Amino acid sequence: MAVIPEAGRELEALGSEKEIRFSARGRRSGQSRRVTIWFVVDGDAIAVGSLKDDRNWIRNARSNPDVEIEIAGHRFAGRFRASDPAEHGRIRAAMARKYLAFRIASWLGLGQRFTFRVESLRALA
Repeated sequence: MAVIPEAGRELEALGSEKEIRFSARGRRSGQSRRVTIWFVVDGDAIAVGSLKDDRNWIRNARSNPDVEIEIAGHRFAGRFRASDPAEHGRIRAAMARKYLAFRIASWLGLGQRFTFRVESLRALA
């Protein structure tokens, strides 16, 4: 599903921000759980990654993929999913270009083992 044009323009403008606030419903409590993480804009989606896939924010989002993100005060709702192999390589490369820590990790043969996309984004009021 394509991003709503207004959200797409906002994403382009916000792509240089360093962090997002990622919110997903707790898989047990049902309460909104928030974490601050690094991100990149990947086409019409937001992409994130992690060295481990057993982190609570990932487990929560897998359990209930309807998530929200906030970038510099702009809020979006979307669907969370694991990236496919082609997307994974592209996301890792984009993260290494944007963040020095990821660039160094990639030189050392380390880096994000798991990457995810938040798609079907729509701007929230």
